[in-house]
Amino acid sequence: MYLHILIALFPLIQIALSGCRGHHHHHAGTVAHRKTAITNVLVWDGRKFPKARSTVVIVDGMISDSNSVGAVIMNGKGGYLIPGLIDSNVRLTDCAYLSTLQKYGVTTALDMGTYPYDAVMKCGEHGVTDVQGSGTVGTVSGTKIGRLPGFPIDSFIPTPEAGRAFVAARMAEGVDYIKLFLDPLGPDDATIKAIVKAAHEKGLQVIAEAKSFALYAQAARTGIDIVTYAPTDKALDGAVINNITSSNIKVVPNLLMMQSTINNTGEPFFMYTNVANSAKALLDADIPIAAGTDSNESPYVLANPPFGESLHSELAMMVSAGFTSSQAIQAATSIPASIFQMEDRGAIKPGLRADMVLLSADPTVDIRNTRKVVKVWVEGISS
Repeated sequence: MYLHILIALFPLIQIALSGCRGHHHHHAGTVAHRKTAITNVLVWDGRKFPKARSTVVIVDGMISDSNSVGAVIMNGKGGYLIPGLIDSNVRLTDCAYLSTLQKYGVTTALDMGTYPYDAVMKCGEHGVTDVQGSGTVGTVSGTKIGRLPGFPIDSFIPTPEAGRAFVAARMAEGVDYIKLFLDPLGPDDATIKAIVKAAHEKGLQVIAEAKSFALYAQAARTGIDIVTYAPTDKALDGAVINNITSSNIKVVPNLLMMQSTINNTGEPFFMYTNVANSAKALLDADIPIAAGTDSNESPYVLANPPFGESLHSELAMMVSAGFTSSQAIQAATSIPASIFQMEDRGAIKPGLRADMVLLSADPTVDIRNTRKVVKVWVEGISS
């Protein structure tokens, strides 16, 4: 019980402490013309690295199919070039953490709950890790998170009507997606379905945290698009996984955060085994899985995954849970780009953002090699 209360409280405690302001989608065209050629590199093709080295050209912050004539040459010295990493779950409380994320190769961070939403908007700066967000999250009165001081009243969604109003309010802020916290107290199925319908009509996806078997089942039957976390009380079984598959749900399991919280509360380790087994079962069912860390700096929770570094730990934990190294890389590149509908990133292809990371060693041989960062490009600007 203690663990479940802590997990439920964590996101909103972190959100309430947030002083960060602002989201900004970067646009490469806003900077002066520049051309860079990264030569002598092995380029990730979405599944593997080829045997032959090649050159990637950047023009005005975008990957280009042009030649390298007139470009500034950067010799990759036989390194391994992967797409910029995407962390699909952070709690951004200070814009300075975007630079930390960039240092570790994280070029996109998806914030889950910082409010007001304009707090995320003002963090944007060309050449710095891009951030997107949900604004405040939806819950019902009486939940632990709903009783936190300062929690926005318009985030209580006890009825379908309140749910639709919640979506309208988030739309007015210009959020990138809608975020809900599922709890045994609510919201109920009818309200969730109303929220999903209203969000989809406006072109927004709905993400929900579900930390128990029953809440996963609720997400599957109510049309949630993306579920974060994984159940600790019971590993997902075939019936629920079939419902998830038929509902086209995607998952961000947050393995590191779950294990750290379980360890720090002294809960039995089998609870993390349920989490890891659920993630592997979802993978085996070909359900898209993205890597997320729930990175935070809050002193009020028992687990504080550090920004940037923790994504590399998450990838290693995915491999320990049964993912291949290539599948783990996909979980931090092409898969989140796809499931969060960011068509301009996640791969190294002409026409996409020049978000890339140069590594000195092959991460498909050892996933820990994702930590061996030589250089990072965000929209073609290197660090």
